[in-house]
Amino acid sequence: MKIIFRTLSNFLLIAILAILVASCSDEDSSTAKLSFSRSIYILPSTGNLTVELKATLAPESDLKVPINIEGTAVLDEDYEISAKEFIIKAGETSATLTLTPKSNLTANREIRLSINPVTGYALGDKKVAIIPVEVKERIMYTFKPTKFRLLSEIDIFVELNGENSGTSFKAPTNIVLPLEIDPASTAELDGDFELENGITSITIPAGSSYTHFKIKIKEDANDFVGKTAILNLKVPIDNPELYYPGSFVSYNIKLDQLRFTDMLGKWKPVEIKDKDNYIYIDIPEEDWANSLPERNGTNDYLEFAQDDGIDKIIPHLTGDLKNFFCNPQGHTIIFDHIEKGLYNWVADLEYDVPYFMISQVNSCFSKRKTVLGDVFIGLDKIDDNNIVIYFHDYIPTDFFSSTFEMFDYEFDADFFGITYAFTRVEE
Repeated sequence: MKIIFRTLSNFLLIAILAILVASCSDEDSSTAKLSFSRSIYILPSTGNLTVELKATLAPESDLKVPINIEGTAVLDEDYEISAKEFIIKAGETSATLTLTPKSNLTANREIRLSINPVTGYALGDKKVAIIPVEVKERIMYTFKPTKFRLLSEIDIFVELNGENSGTSFKAPTNIVLPLEIDPASTAELDGDFELENGITSITIPAGSSYTHFKIKIKEDANDFVGKTAILNLKVPIDNPELYYPGSFVSYNIKLDQLRFTDMLGKWKPVEIKDKDNYIYIDIPEEDWANSLPERNGTNDYLEFAQDDGIDKIIPHLTGDLKNFFCNPQGHTIIFDHIEKGLYNWVADLEYDVPYFMISQVNSCFSKRKTVLGDVFIGLDKIDDNNIVIYFHDYIPTDFFSSTFEMFDYEFDADFFGITYAFTRVEE
């Protein structure tokens, strides 16, 4: 009997508790609550973050819900926030605030938002939102040096590298770098040289890590030879703390005009320098590897001389170069123009060459066939002891001949040009 009574008592107690729980549950469900949509957000290093506040019951008039802003992240340094309170419009059940990253360069910082109670609403489970702040990557800016000598015009490249991402960095938005002409320049902007479209800044477009612009000698410039233009890259005006200079933020460019008299003297052939190009563009080795004009005598040289004011290249040759410079009395030569936009495939860059017209050489560059003619050669002085001759105008006969005929090319220096290095003969 006692057992039955105890069991009945337990049953009644459970039933009463169930009724009370149900009653409390009904009361909770009818209570208006405020809660963040999420407990954890992440503020990205770039772009915005939207934080949402939800109400279980729409207010009859606009409801202002203040928030506490705390955490290790510094407001107005690491980030900005659109307001310090949510406003839930009458009849609506949610509102948002926008957080925007600013100079968020310090790691391991976070924002803590908490809801302040308001009359008529309780706080829900998500009454605090924790927001870790992603760190912005710092960006290096630099010129990419390829040339420091201006004969007519050149492209100058500017590039960005991420502190962490390196060369794979891509600009999230257009990045503008001011460009300054250094006061130490001896060349005058718009007098001796000019910048493409008169630019005063460089823009790296969104989605890229580099850009380029042209600098050229002004057409009516006269006394420019030997002068120097110095270009300086400056830190961007927007968010300057994100940027730091690379190795080349100053670019010294010598304005030049190669003259034949700069190369007077005797020059010994050393080597052909662009064989890697032939391999890169898949010219079959059997068409050049054993037939290029590189077998020269130990004492072979070219003499650059003036004879009664006439510029001449006088050959003193016994080897393969005699197949081009075929007149031992010498070939007259005069400057003609700057050949622009020649291409080095391996180095992936364009270059300009001063072209001279040379008289009555063997245009076949051949030991078995001679066709005399006036053709162009390129000349360039590397330094006092080294020059380069570009053989860019000849009829492939002893070398490159099969490829030339197979593809029916017109002559193209990018494919069939020879860059020949010479060194000074000391006397």
